[in-house]
Amino acid sequence: MKKMILRTMEELNINQEKTNILFNFIKKTHCNGVIKLYGDQCEQKNEAEFIYYVLMELANIDWENEIKKRSEIKKFYTEGELMEILNQLISSFALLQKNNVTHRDIKPQNILIVNNRYKICDFGEAKIISTNGVIQQNIRGTELYMSPILFKALNSRQNKVIHNTYKSDVFSLGMCILLAATLTYQSLYDIRELDNMESVKNILVKYLIVKYSYNFVGTLLKMLEINEDLRPDFIQLEDSIRSF
Repeated sequence: MKKMILRTMEELNINQEKTNILFNFIKKTHCNGVIKLYGDQCEQKNEAEFIYYVLMELANIDWENEIKKRSEIKKFYTEGELMEILNQLISSFALLQKNNVTHRDIKPQNILIVNNRYKICDFGEAKIISTNGVIQQNIRGTELYMSPILFKALNSRQNKVIHNTYKSDVFSLGMCILLAATLTYQSLYDIRELDNMESVKNILVKYLIVKYSYNFVGTLLKMLEINEDLRPDFIQLEDSIRSF
């Protein structure tokens, strides 16, 4: 049960809207790659405070904590395990994209694990996008996992930026996979401020080539492409991953 204390009617409406995005998506697609919702309820505590409850499927653990536990005992994911996770998540995010839903805050903490199924949760920043994904928006997401265009805008203190939100989400998922593959946040910090793909490639080879194939590293390179125009969205990535 998720419990939120909200101070205004506007906050309540926004959260109810985000919940409805997920409700409608699940009802339409029956996707088992997102966390199930069983219901929501609101009560007004006083004139200035609302309590909003959302009842959700209970997960075993979130992906961030699974990665931390593996890091403590140096239990690296096999390439097969990472490809299974990647296939599950790309399939779910591609289905979201096909239904014009963008998540906008992909990180391991927002991926829950239910009986070995990796499920997307926390749609607090989710948005319905009726275009090809290119929008002008206030900066959203978690800094460490942001796409280069969002990270650059954040550092230059821009309020809004035009970008392809699906492709930004692909980069964020790529950073999650990199963290899982290396079991260290240092790999993300090494990538974070790079501005050319040759340097990105060198970092990936440094961390990954001992344990993983060139094909796997190549897939991750596509996801972490700095130039948004050259980076695939989830639908394109789903098509390419099938031939892996």
